[in-house]
Amino acid sequence: MNTSRGFVSCIAAAGTIAACSLPASAGDLNLEVAGQCPGELTLRWSGAEPNRQMAILYGEDLGLSRSIRVCEGTWIGMSGVRLVRVVSTRSAGSGSVTGSASPDACGGYLQLMVLNTTYVCQTSNVVQIPE
Repeated sequence: MNTSRGFVSCIAAAGTIAACSLPASAGDLNLEVAGQCPGELTLRWSGAEPNRQMAILYGEDLGLSRSIRVCEGTWIGMSGVRLVRVVSTRSAGSGSVTGSASPDACGGYLQLMVLNTTYVCQTSNVVQIPE
């Protein structure tokens, strides 16, 4: 994955999953997605700030948008952003969650954001949901 800083940088892997990165915030939170869409997807993360709540965000397209309400100074690497679910980062700052993806989600994008009380929150790379 290309980890260029200072702008959105995207690459495609095996023609199915695109990985994008934004300027890192408070460490490198890495997101990976595996599975079939539509169907069951597993999200795996590492490098999250431990023992925090973390938002799984879905975006319709790549782009830059600001977080609303929580983490107002945080840039998100997607547009048309919606909250999917909130999970715990656990004590190790890594973990996984599995869920079902509808046909409408296929080809969309996912990004993680660790929720805290600061102006800028830790975010992950952006990954594309396989089609």
